Amino acid sequence: MEDAPTEPSGARDNATILLDVVKAFEVCSNAATHPGLKPAERVDRLMHAHGSLMAAFGPGHRITFNDLLERLSGELAGDLEGLIPTWLDATDLDGVRLLDPDGVLTAGGFDFRHEAELVRRKASKLSRSPEGVTVQDLDAEYSQESVFRSIKGEFYQRHRTTLINHPVVPAGGLPDLLLPMQANRFYQPIEQYAQHHGWFFPCTACRWPMKVTVTGSGRRARGMARCLYPWHADTGAVYVFTPTTGSEPPTLHPAFECRRPSPRYARLWTGTRPDLPEPQRASDHVALHRAVWRYTTVAGLPELRLHQALEEELTATDCTAALWPFDDAFDHALIGPSREVLFSADFKDYTWTNHLIAKIHRDAGDQGGAKWLIVPDHRSEQVDHLNAAARRYELQAITATDYLTMVAHEVKENRRDG
Repeated sequence: MEDAPTEPSGARDNATILLDVVKAFEVCSNAATHPGLKPAERVDRLMHAHGSLMAAFGPGHRITFNDLLERLSGELAGDLEGLIPTWLDATDLDGVRLLDPDGVLTAGGFDFRHEAELVRRKASKLSRSPEGVTVQDLDAEYSQESVFRSIKGEFYQRHRTTLINHPVVPAGGLPDLLLPMQANRFYQPIEQYAQHHGWFFPCTACRWPMKVTVTGSGRRARGMARCLYPWHADTGAVYVFTPTTGSEPPTLHPAFECRRPSPRYARLWTGTRPDLPEPQRASDHVALHRAVWRYTTVAGLPELRLHQALEEELTATDCTAALWPFDDAFDHALIGPSREVLFSADFKDYTWTNHLIAKIHRDAGDQGGAKWLIVPDHRSEQVDHLNAAARRYELQAITATDYLTMVAHEVKENRRDG
């Protein structure tokens, strides 16, 4: 009888192994969806992913190549159950599918990789590969740090706002955005998984191309377009259609009634709007890379909405609202009449609370010195967990609406006292 697999001697920390597992599945997703790869190149990338998994788990836990292949699409896509060793604590990924049935990295898997990577960013610059991602060269080219570094300077606020408001642009329209040349590389052709016969459908919340899935064939064929950001999908960015075979785009219908915000949250609402997406030709447009869309566009939409609301609240007062002030030391603040900084806050949209908590500990609070940590309203369940970790650093977590309400109240009280 063989001994049960045990943790290899000198193994790395649990979180690093989980990150390597998710990276391996991202490589698999790239092999399945990257256009222009030859069959031999796809197999080569899958073999790299298989080797990465074997290296992560060590010699005591064997995974065959077929074990990996059966987890790349269909009902078992991205399912880790039975694949990882018993000694590894995979609680963070319990119930999480890393790939969807089409082999595309899920929102949960995508955010896990990028948020964990942010916490454990290596200092060395990783290489770029025009042919697609491999285990050796998963790079940081599209990370938050790379994006913000490329737009640093006198027009930082304008450039960052442009990336938030323009996740898709006409193919010849990049010069009109007036972005720095190094930022133009963030725009790429529309992904194949976001097209139906050359058409794509922008999400009505963020305007980025939604993922398209077609199931069945013939008269039983059914299509679905869904935003890859779960909050947008949950609030209505899911549409069904009858697949077309000609040059005309399909007609989309809402899969369910669009969710409406309560009066308390309507002002900062960033969920889906009830409008139907307008089909657009993929060949005529370019879109932000998925990582730039997720961590600049999606995360930036509630930031812009909050800043606008703060400006409205401060009308006719002696305070002004600051967005990304002092070279982006933090995200929001009020500047008082004597130039004092009030209510300094950082805005974070993390799917995985434990990764944000790890970042708080790593930075001993907020790296820029903010006193408040704002999360989107739809992540209100994170506040208590974050405060349990952040209070020791004199950092307090709060939702966007609660922050706006607090600031408005304090400003009004000060005006009354004055």
